[in-house]
Amino acid sequence: MPTLTIDNLSITVPEGTNVLQAAERLGIVIPHFCYHEALGSVGACRLCAMKFLDGPVKGIQMACMVEAKDGMVVSTLDSEAQEQRAHVIEWLMMNHPHDCPVCDEGGECQLQDMTVAGGHSIRRYRGKKRTYRNQYLGPLIEQEMNRCIQCYRCVRTYQDYCGGTDFGVLGSRQRLFFGRFQDGVLQSPFSGNLADVCPTGVFTDKTFRFRTRYWDLQEAPSVCPHCSLGCATIPGAHFRELQRVRAGVNPQTNGFFLCDRGRFGYGHANHPERPRNPRVSGVDSGWPEALTTLSDRLTAIRRVHGPDSILFLGSNRASLEANHLLKQWASSLGCDRFVYEVHPGRDRAARYTSALLGDSARSLEQIRHSDYVLTIGCDPVHEGPMLSLAIRQAVRKGGYAVSIDPRPVDLCCETSHLPLPPERLSEVLVALQENNFSRFPRREAGVLEGIGARLRQAKNPVLVGGSDLLGGEGTRLLLQTVQLLSTPDRPCGAFLLLAGPNSYGNALLSGEGPDFNVHLDAIISGHVRAMVCLETDPFSDHPDPARTGAALSRLEFLAVMDSVPTVAVKRADLFLPTTATAESAGTFVNNEGRLLPFEPVFSPGQPIQETGGGNHPPRTFQKDTPGDQPRASWSILSALLKRQESLDAVRQDIATTDPRFAPIGASPLDIQGVRVDGVGISPRPLATPLPQCQPENTFTLIASESLFGSEILSSFSKPLSALVPEPFALMHPDDALALGIENEATVRLTTLLGHLHLQLRLSDRMARRIILVPRLRGTSTDLVVPGGRHQDCLVERGSKP
Repeated sequence: MPTLTIDNLSITVPEGTNVLQAAERLGIVIPHFCYHEALGSVGACRLCAMKFLDGPVKGIQMACMVEAKDGMVVSTLDSEAQEQRAHVIEWLMMNHPHDCPVCDEGGECQLQDMTVAGGHSIRRYRGKKRTYRNQYLGPLIEQEMNRCIQCYRCVRTYQDYCGGTDFGVLGSRQRLFFGRFQDGVLQSPFSGNLADVCPTGVFTDKTFRFRTRYWDLQEAPSVCPHCSLGCATIPGAHFRELQRVRAGVNPQTNGFFLCDRGRFGYGHANHPERPRNPRVSGVDSGWPEALTTLSDRLTAIRRVHGPDSILFLGSNRASLEANHLLKQWASSLGCDRFVYEVHPGRDRAARYTSALLGDSARSLEQIRHSDYVLTIGCDPVHEGPMLSLAIRQAVRKGGYAVSIDPRPVDLCCETSHLPLPPERLSEVLVALQENNFSRFPRREAGVLEGIGARLRQAKNPVLVGGSDLLGGEGTRLLLQTVQLLSTPDRPCGAFLLLAGPNSYGNALLSGEGPDFNVHLDAIISGHVRAMVCLETDPFSDHPDPARTGAALSRLEFLAVMDSVPTVAVKRADLFLPTTATAESAGTFVNNEGRLLPFEPVFSPGQPIQETGGGNHPPRTFQKDTPGDQPRASWSILSALLKRQESLDAVRQDIATTDPRFAPIGASPLDIQGVRVDGVGISPRPLATPLPQCQPENTFTLIASESLFGSEILSSFSKPLSALVPEPFALMHPDDALALGIENEATVRLTTLLGHLHLQLRLSDRMARRIILVPRLRGTSTDLVVPGGRHQDCLVERGSKP
């Protein structure tokens, strides 16, 4: 490793480190704009000038473009280097407006900091400034092009890193314009990163525009709750309102960036219909009354019908601490009925993952450096968006990516795609294990043979699966395939997308317990009389909502704890309001078994914007804060257990009672990103399903996730509502031609769930005889839950109802 000297300070750095990075490690601040750790160096801004006094390179050089070499002697304080930086800053500021007092970037503007660091304080230029007309870029990003200093960070992020194609640089010399060919909504699902990487304020968060100054925000490190990846976030709040979310930095998960769902899906915390008060029999009450009533009702039911008459239902979006206490509460009542996932298919997939993943687990950082990524039954952009960015980086580094899926999967990069029906995905995994593809038609067999050969030749391959389409059995086969393809000198990795941010942790807690369907039968038979739901909605998230709704209507008592206005909340006999992720502390265990603690950003309360009706807050004084009733779910359960313990005490209890979570007993800084030490238990095998015949002229309906509108928390977010598409169905053009139905026509879908009237869209990148319907909450497709049994579907030309 090379050793160099910068400003009389010596440092040894790894091979490939540039001089700017070496200076940063020494704590030396070098002004720069174009360099970004995730994007690399391009030398566009010409601001990081240093004087190289000795070594293989001498003279004034751009530090970001020079690799550190042994024996280098560098000065940042040399008069020539300082003069160079001062001139560059002055050139950049010639056309920049003096609008800092009204610029949303004020207080966190890199241009402000670097202008001072570069030694520029007085503007000498008196000529006309370069000006532009700003573009409309959609509801999420605001453009103020006159502030641009042409650092190229935006286009390198949007195009190069994220794979966007509708945004770029136009013009020449000093007349460069960064935007679209014409006004319109940015199409990339990662467009919000423009606000993070822009160093000046050209691109800012439109949802945060003119809301709060940076120094007034309450911020803390947190974890994104919108999928199972566990991306690092930094939410910001003011006046009891969550006002923005920006990307945190976690090299093992999201790196430096964030998807738009994770960035703008925070609106559930501020939703005007959010339930904020405890309710008993539909009437608001205080906490003492609600907790006493809950304990009394469960005690009475337990005394009459026995301890197994009560079902405790956990959630993949509740923290590990809360789910642990829920299980302890059930045990204290002598009850063995507890389950952590209402969706049986997702439950089985998570349990198989926790039991079989082991050392095969790969992080997003490892995927970024893989030379071969094979995705099976997985649609990353819609199910785990940052996974698609990781795969793109692998391809950019020379790797190869292949997708096998009935849907028209887009991985944000050049990939090979083989559309196969969902029932054939398991056959592909078996064929990869046996290296025998004779059961497939000739064309498909040839493609699969090439995939198998390349998979075996790869040095660092990763198999990626989605739990919704693969289900429990497909997940087991994928992990089995990984084990069979691995050798001591060339291990094969696995990466499974699960249902929620704590699905893996819940799978470990589940043990050998049965899935929700077994308990549903017990409700129907009358053996279960009461149910306690922790931040979950069985009415909406079970793949058979009609059967579930009919069964749950037989309960004598339903208690719900949640922070969003779900169907379960509205039907609850007793309701307890919980805090949102940004309002509490806790821990998630992401899809690779990594412990991810999060901290509270602000205390719950009704936003002043609501209490004041958009005007000045009410000029009244009171001891309590309006809407401050929500409590952390772990705190509620601790009170029900009569413990009243701190979060640290709960974590110590988890570490003591379950050695697999032993690291959680340490401080949050020490456990950040540590993988759990141990495995779960595989679920009990299901009975082999009876063979079924598909009726003639019917299609297989596949319910799928949509980037916007499917995930429950982000579905309550106002900033994303404009991007939620109208309900639609997707079909192969050849199938539509055979039916005599054209693109964008209205079709009538008939299934066991009833009739759906949807607009038809066509894609030639999907499998034949498939009808794909994205689930959009609050619309006619809300009952079509992904991950359930695929249904036979009759497709006819229809008309709007």
